Amino acid sequence: MVKMGSVLWVLKSGKKIHGKVLGLYPYYVEIDLSTGEGLCTCSKGGNCEHVEAVRRAYENGAYFSENSKLAEVNPEAVVWEFLIEVPTLAVEVSVKELISALKRDESGSETARLFFRTMKLIELSGREEYLHVLEEAFEEFARVFPDYPLTEKIEKELEALKGRTRKAL
Repeated sequence: MVKMGSVLWVLKSGKKIHGKVLGLYPYYVEIDLSTGEGLCTCSKGGNCEHVEAVRRAYENGAYFSENSKLAEVNPEAVVWEFLIEVPTLAVEVSVKELISALKRDESGSETARLFFRTMKLIELSGREEYLHVLEEAFEEFARVFPDYPLTEKIEKELEALKGRTRKAL
């Protein structure tokens, strides 16, 4: 059973609902409101617990709404257009994605991208309380990827962010 807290975002576009659920991997869901049919990128392919979690989030009013061609093709891009307008919410979503990626990312590539995005969002939002979460996540990242060239760059940027945050206080 997937909890609604695992639902990262939901977007209604026309007669479709799109969502992202963090499970063992990130799963993308699409529900056709006219038929009730659901698709999911998990191994079940649809009408699974991820589809039901997105459906419940939608029914509870936890969704963005946008009718555009981009929403049909890349709903996540549309969601980020909304999230960036509320940087505090964007940080929360990005941190959840980062922690999830850290558990499963075998190359470090996705996790590195999420570190850089999350650091930018923390600075934009002023949510310095998330710095300790990033520090803990970075310790794990550095342990798993000690020789990855971006490990040192992430560490330097994290230290610089902490310095800029302290000066702002």
